[in-house]
Amino acid sequence: MSHPQFRISLLAMSVAMLLSATAQAQTTQQAATAKTAEQEVERLEIRGIAASNKQNLNNKRFSEQVVDTITAEDLGKLPDVTITDTLQRIPGVQIRRSAGEGSTVNVRGMPQVTTLLNGEQFLSAGSLTTVQPDFTDIPSALIAGIDVLKSPMANVLSGGISGTLDLKTWRPLDLKPGSTFAFNTELTRGSLSKENDGKVSLFGGYKSDDEKFAAVMTLSYDQNNLANYLNGAILNAMEVIGENEKDKRDFNGDKDNNDTFFTQRYYGVMDRTTERDRIGANASVQYVLSDTLTLTADLFHTQMDDADRKQGLMVDSARGNNWAYSDQFIPRADGPLGGNIYTVSEALYQVRRVSAYSESLTNDRESTNINLQLDFDNKDNFSGSVRYLRGDASRDHTENVAHAYVTSGAQHGLMRNVGNGVEPVNPRGYGPADIPVQFSRGGKYIRLSYPQGFAQDIKRTNLVSTYSENNFHEEATLDVLRADGKYAFELGDIQSVSFGLRTAKRDVERDTFILVAPFKTGNLSADVMWKDSGASLGDTNGDGVANVALGDLTLGRAWYFDELPAGWVHQVNGFGPASSDSFYLINPKALDNPFASQNQLYPGNKKLSDPAKSYGVTQTDHSAYLKLDLDGELGSLPYQANIGAQYIKTDLEILQNLVGSARPCSLCTAAIKAGEEQINRDDDTVLPSANLRLDLSDELILRAAYGKTMTNLDFSKLAGGVSVGRTRAGDVLAKEYGVSPDLLVAVSGRQNGNPLLEPWRSTNYNLGLEWYYDSASLVSVGLFRMNIDSFIEKGQVMKGLPDIDGVVRREVPVDTEINGKGGTVKGVEVTWQQSFDFLPGVWSGLGTTLNYTYAPSDSANKDVYGATLPIQDNSENSGNAVLWYEKDGLQLRVAANYRSDRLDSLAIPLGKGVVPIWTQSTVYVDASASYDLFDHSSVYLQVSNLTGEFENNYAQWRDHVIYQNVYEKRWTLGWRSRF
Repeated sequence: MSHPQFRISLLAMSVAMLLSATAQAQTTQQAATAKTAEQEVERLEIRGIAASNKQNLNNKRFSEQVVDTITAEDLGKLPDVTITDTLQRIPGVQIRRSAGEGSTVNVRGMPQVTTLLNGEQFLSAGSLTTVQPDFTDIPSALIAGIDVLKSPMANVLSGGISGTLDLKTWRPLDLKPGSTFAFNTELTRGSLSKENDGKVSLFGGYKSDDEKFAAVMTLSYDQNNLANYLNGAILNAMEVIGENEKDKRDFNGDKDNNDTFFTQRYYGVMDRTTERDRIGANASVQYVLSDTLTLTADLFHTQMDDADRKQGLMVDSARGNNWAYSDQFIPRADGPLGGNIYTVSEALYQVRRVSAYSESLTNDRESTNINLQLDFDNKDNFSGSVRYLRGDASRDHTENVAHAYVTSGAQHGLMRNVGNGVEPVNPRGYGPADIPVQFSRGGKYIRLSYPQGFAQDIKRTNLVSTYSENNFHEEATLDVLRADGKYAFELGDIQSVSFGLRTAKRDVERDTFILVAPFKTGNLSADVMWKDSGASLGDTNGDGVANVALGDLTLGRAWYFDELPAGWVHQVNGFGPASSDSFYLINPKALDNPFASQNQLYPGNKKLSDPAKSYGVTQTDHSAYLKLDLDGELGSLPYQANIGAQYIKTDLEILQNLVGSARPCSLCTAAIKAGEEQINRDDDTVLPSANLRLDLSDELILRAAYGKTMTNLDFSKLAGGVSVGRTRAGDVLAKEYGVSPDLLVAVSGRQNGNPLLEPWRSTNYNLGLEWYYDSASLVSVGLFRMNIDSFIEKGQVMKGLPDIDGVVRREVPVDTEINGKGGTVKGVEVTWQQSFDFLPGVWSGLGTTLNYTYAPSDSANKDVYGATLPIQDNSENSGNAVLWYEKDGLQLRVAANYRSDRLDSLAIPLGKGVVPIWTQSTVYVDASASYDLFDHSSVYLQVSNLTGEFENNYAQWRDHVIYQNVYEKRWTLGWRSRF
């Protein structure tokens, strides 16, 4: 898996480069020192909104490529609460939220965005398999600034289809001589969680008087409890029920049976809370070894323990008859039976099953990234650097579910038998009649209304099923060695050449497992994952038929809520603004430790590996780049440009498991590992790029850029188990392959990851005009286009799979993900930034930033009517409006972020395509205020989601909302000191 020859060669070239440059430096050192002594070093200290905005414009104006930047307003203070909340203020950037906090980022509609740390790759523990981190891992206090690079450049690490994010930490040598300290503490309270959360961050820095040594350290700790309610569809399962099916009911009363009802299977209300304990540490040391050499060492550490907990009441049709009764059926489209497809907004649901559902998902994740860097500058015409980076990260993930019944189970025929005869699985539950539940999606919130007194008796709810699956342990390592150089000279308009070599190796291993416990019913015994008191291990009474209704024994026992261990059950009063209902539910905190909770109910649990979801991937990249920098005139207009190319050779080693149909357990999702498959592949790519900046005047800049981009796939898309479907060979195949007719031969397969998937590739174009009409103001217009080669979609490939005897005799169809048709994203970004410092008196502290992005896109997918669907999670229209004020120690800011409707996901096939799930447009408003009480101390107040915005998600039709994510408003009071 390693390539020692390449690494030795790279290191040798790096050393040779520095030795050669050092020799040259000896002849120029004296002149360079004299020149430096004559220069006055200017240091810009960023404090406050206005200074931060001014620095952002300065960075953008003099950049070599299309870029937008964010600069911290003070030590440990980005403009918004989180990194992603800050990023969403950039034109073309859209974010996805997790429990109300921003977690991931799209640039110009695409999530394939590489994120760098100080210009290089790093590992984030929340997303070990992807090139973009989970930003909830990273405390914002560790970050000094962010560059959003929207056009590629040869010397910038490839990886982002639409853009690259470069997170910047504090550089010690940028400090003033002496000591610098900053302290920040916060208290936050959520409007729905009603919890008081805290945050503390510390910054310490020192720079020697001779300015040759400097060090900084930033520490951050915060704890958050975030409330996020879910109304409507609890699980994403849809049904299309024809009038000629099941109960054959003419549901819309038109005297025929050719219509179809489209519905969700599950509706309900869920109280969802997320608890996050987050630690971050960043340390950096810089030492000027000589006039030509500077050594830098960085440590970047993040650690987060989190629990996503869910609890609520859920109703479902239990795959039964059409459960909706209404006089308001809405015709939507032509149906498969010759009539129409109908939906309802108001209905009486005759519910067959009502469940009390609780779930806990936990993560313990940690990452450490180390950077060692030696920079060289001979103060004349050559500069360069050698860097080594090491990243280590791990993640432990658990999932634990408790599924209780409020209804008896008789409504859909789920019975139990522990030796005392057959009875409903929840004998004390409501039934056997269906439960009438009034359903409405016509108001602001989806609402369910239950019969008076329903589910108010704790003794009538029974924990029927519990299980723990999709648990995994994941580890990753990253090693990077690179050397970069720049040689300045004049050859016509060519001013310098930049060049570099890089090798990187990333290893990821994932071991997925379930928890099983031993059960015995009658003469049958097995390890079981789904501990379901309505399930049977098989034919326990020996009549040759496995059927509980005919007397077979079931496993487990009845766990009524009043009999569960202490602390398991509590009463939840209210489910956010949509519901004031009160129900008895299992506290999901009791499920945080799957081993402990499962053993409390059914002792003897053990881990059982799930080979279909376990894998290992090693990716080794060797790359080289060459970039020419130009500076001259086109006619009478000054210009600057760079052209270059990056060559990348990628080697992939993918280890995935072969699994058969046999299972090592009963009532479980794991399969027996039948073998391993090692796939080795390589890929060579050349990525050309060009950037042009033309000064039309002192204030007006024209930019143009071209480049090819590539993003490596999420490792989970490349690797995973291959399940083999087998059947008896029969006479035909037996004769063709010379085997026994009774041999089980492979006929189909399912592959969780496709190792032959090609990476994301795109050809990008940028054209922009920027008008800097004063030092703090800008009007800009940018056009962009991305021609994306292909999107990842579901499909089939032909693959040789082994028969039961281990011999591969033929290729069979395998369901997996494939490279489908490509698409185009194009659009325009418009920005206006204005400081009103020319106004008189108090009005001179005003400023504003407005931006708008129009980014239509298309894909190969079609909706129910055959209309082309856009790229997922891309809003065609998005924008930001920020109004700020800063004067005499007072800082105020109100920021609004708008996103138009966006495609969230694709559901079942229907009509002329598939059912698209859309998220309706949103406007999130945040506000902040701070006041300098003393020269070096300030108090501040921040409000996130000031208006209580929430997300409506609809299926195909905008009035057909199927679920809602309700986020809370959060208030933060803080104190900041710097000295």
